[in-house]
Amino acid sequence: MTREAMTQMLRREMVPALGCTGPTAYALAAACCRPHLTGEVTGMDVYVSPAFLKIGFGVATPGTPEPGIAIASAIGLLGGDMTRGLEVLESAGPEDVKRAHEMVEEGKVRVLCDWEQTGVYVRAEVQTHKERVAAVVAGTHDGIQGVWVDGRPVLENPPASEELTEEEAGLNLEMIFDYVEHCRPGELRFLLEGYRMNAALAEDGLKQSFGLCSGRAHLRDTFPAGQIPEDLFQRPLDYLPASLAEKVRVMVSAASDARMGGSRMPAMAAMGDGNQGITATLPVGLAAEHLGASEEETIRALAMSCLMLFYVKIHTGRAAAFCLCAIAAAAGVAAGVGYLKGLTQAQIRAAVKNVIAPLAGMLCDGAKNACALKMSIAATSALSAVELAAAGVEAGYYDGVADYTLEQTVSCITRIGTAAQELLDRCMVEEILAKQAREAGAP
Repeated sequence: MTREAMTQMLRREMVPALGCTGPTAYALAAACCRPHLTGEVTGMDVYVSPAFLKIGFGVATPGTPEPGIAIASAIGLLGGDMTRGLEVLESAGPEDVKRAHEMVEEGKVRVLCDWEQTGVYVRAEVQTHKERVAAVVAGTHDGIQGVWVDGRPVLENPPASEELTEEEAGLNLEMIFDYVEHCRPGELRFLLEGYRMNAALAEDGLKQSFGLCSGRAHLRDTFPAGQIPEDLFQRPLDYLPASLAEKVRVMVSAASDARMGGSRMPAMAAMGDGNQGITATLPVGLAAEHLGASEEETIRALAMSCLMLFYVKIHTGRAAAFCLCAIAAAAGVAAGVGYLKGLTQAQIRAAVKNVIAPLAGMLCDGAKNACALKMSIAATSALSAVELAAAGVEAGYYDGVADYTLEQTVSCITRIGTAAQELLDRCMVEEILAKQAREAGAP
């Protein structure tokens, strides 16, 4: 894979996204229907794949703390702009959110699982007294497949796919190490801007009460009882702890709190996932500042982190049975921070193994506020993995999913995850449906 192709891959796969990309897809499908409606909406059915029911069950939509697929779809229908892609909800205002809540409370939105579909799949069907309009988003989170009015196509696109080119699928570790040493940092400044974007999102998560408020709790707990500054959450960045690990825990948790809890600030996503983008960039950028690294060194370290994340996800797939913040993004952090600390290539490989092997059993149970807890574990574990690798510690052949090499370790995790994914997704969706039935009072 050429260096130019790797640069283009970074540009394509590291992009801003507003809110969780699950609600984004629901909102986008619904927003595609609105231009073709000529009557008052009487109802909307939203069909999703099992994987996407899992993703959307517990995550909030930008502009409201309320979780769920129904509210995301309603906001997209009433205020979304289909031309904005992953930032479809940028145009939705408070009045749209209010009307969306009313629509859901009136029982006009139904969410149904389409067990025949896999991966990214959303079909919104909106009914008025005059027509029925349907739109499908599939393949990618912004992959508008088509729009139909009373069964007649008014927009049809080739199927969107998140498949990589043959050249990109051949990305290997030697290419990554060579690229980081010889890339042109000036061409990758968007990675630095992505780190700053995610840092701003974390600040929003500290200033406001989003999600579980776990970042705020971590920050507050760095002060002794009775000595918490009165303006702690008005000027949170002025009170970040000196310890890099504690600072990373606070910022990563807060960024997830904000993103999962309804903040209207964007995140720099990685391969279609904002939480993975947060996890891969924030610890590396914070480590660079902590170590006094130059801008060029910071950009190279961010490139290392993102490319290592890509390497793992190329093998596991964009959706996996395991938490990819814990595997792919944490792998990136270990590689990026290891680079900043001057570790050798062999030590960086060891650091990545040291973090992905123990975290490989962390399940992906959907997007939700508690993602902040997983992300803080993944990020701080990666920092520890680097320290261990620097001291000569390396998980190996006799250590479960770990193996002699990083390549073999990733292959082992991939095979297990691939074999288990369908079963685990189905089990998780069945548990979600059981929760909903219990909440509704069903026997």
